[in-house]
Amino acid sequence: MLRLRSFLALLLASLTLSGCGILGGSKTTIVQITNKITSLPAGQTYQFMANVQHDQKMGVTLSLTGQGTLVLNGTTAVYLAPPAPPTPNSVTVTVTAANGSGVSDSDTFSISPATGPVVSITPPTLTVTAGGAAVTLDIAVTGDDSSDTLTPGISSGSGCGGGVCGTFGTITGTPGGGAYSVQYYPPSSVTASTLQTINVLSNLNNSTLGTAFVTINP
Repeated sequence: MLRLRSFLALLLASLTLSGCGILGGSKTTIVQITNKITSLPAGQTYQFMANVQHDQKMGVTLSLTGQGTLVLNGTTAVYLAPPAPPTPNSVTVTVTAANGSGVSDSDTFSISPATGPVVSITPPTLTVTAGGAAVTLDIAVTGDDSSDTLTPGISSGSGCGGGVCGTFGTITGTPGGGAYSVQYYPPSSVTASTLQTINVLSNLNNSTLGTAFVTINP
């Protein structure tokens, strides 16, 4: 009877410890891209959403194989496709847990031709300091036309005190030539480092908006 009681006590202790995660009861890290795609038009942006669980609040890291631009914006990964289908035509976005577990998920897709002119901005990502010097942005337009009118703009956010996160000079370039440039002026101040989106809009039919991502530091 004593041996049976000792065995039962040991078994109960083991179950209790296991429930606390000491003997393998800890939850497995989960990383899942929830909105995978098979194709994306040239020049378009796409926001990948990920279901991340049990990552010890360490977040994720991103990697990109193939052409385009990938940035982490909060809890989402934003991908910007190149202005034309690449060769080879294959892009892979991978999201990996940053807790050292090695758990990841990926999506592989192709880039399809755009249905009209595509506006692209170089560099597609940049970092500036509030109140700092202006930055020159180069703008390219595929299938450009002399009637093309380009309009730059930038998102507004709480990181910029609720105001506009910068201004622009006059766009220069020969209409229809496909190559332009514009000066971007950072805001005078920000409350904290903030990621904002720069866009350049063309008035040409079926044109794709140009996109770049700017990190503004105090």
